Amino acid sequence: MAARKPPPPHHAVKNAHDLSTLRGGLAIITGGAAGIGYALAEAALAHGLHAVLADVDGDGLKAAEAKLREGAANGLEVFGHVTDVSSEASVQALARAVSERFPGQRVSLLCCNAGASGGNILTSPSAVWDRAFGINVFGVAHCIRHFVPGMIRQRVPGSVVLTASQDGVCASQGIYGASKHANVALGEGLFQELQGRLSVHVLCPHVTATDVFTGGVLKDGSASEREKAGSLYIKSGFQKFGSPPSKMADMVFSAIQSGSFYVFGENDREPGFVRLQAETRMKAMLGDGLPRRPNSTIFAQVFSPPKKKDAPPSRL
Repeated sequence: MAARKPPPPHHAVKNAHDLSTLRGGLAIITGGAAGIGYALAEAALAHGLHAVLADVDGDGLKAAEAKLREGAANGLEVFGHVTDVSSEASVQALARAVSERFPGQRVSLLCCNAGASGGNILTSPSAVWDRAFGINVFGVAHCIRHFVPGMIRQRVPGSVVLTASQDGVCASQGIYGASKHANVALGEGLFQELQGRLSVHVLCPHVTATDVFTGGVLKDGSASEREKAGSLYIKSGFQKFGSPPSKMADMVFSAIQSGSFYVFGENDREPGFVRLQAETRMKAMLGDGLPRRPNSTIFAQVFSPPKKKDAPPSRL
């Protein structure tokens, strides 16, 4: 048996596309009803792609569809499908719905953007672990498995984007951080397996004005008033100090054009902090061996309520 040829060095693998080559294709975006997902849909339409939104929030999805259609250029379509990415059957149903709605249409962009927060490692119940990993890890895997093979068979330019987090490249905390490290690793593994047949990009945002850390608690009927109050405090901090989701979407499309794999979604209030966290982790791994994370002025303002009597605690 002939020996297998080693894969080409990573610097020889193409990971960039002229954005014009994606025009006319489908952009499939999970978590597309709000936040970064909605901003990615807006950017996709602006670059001449049809937008397919997948989200578990049916009401939010309808509102997003209607708003995006108002601003879409003639000939571009917006299609929404209620999807729970943690369920492989639900992702399969999304794939069938896309094929039926757009027969023969190529998929140019897959954005695995749906995300969920988590809790602490020591005391969080299995349900919290299942939700975080079900959406942040297995949800990504389901979408990759049911869309990427077809994108490869198209033999035309295409891109896969994973929305991870700054917590995926630093000495992270809690279940959320663990799931986002896995998310980054999924992207790295996919890049190596694809070897340039499609481009792969992993977005690692700093604090962004989304509801990823609070939406689940605020919609959970079993959450206590104290938990809801803490989540409202965090939500207001994300809105006040977070980057606009549109900035993250613009960075993604710039990365597709340039070929950048790691997309550090820096916050203008704390420029360079995502990169600093990654560098600090690498230095710790190669130096004293202790996981270290630099202090953040934004984290202090978002996650630490004022020290007042009966002030609600933050909850992740």
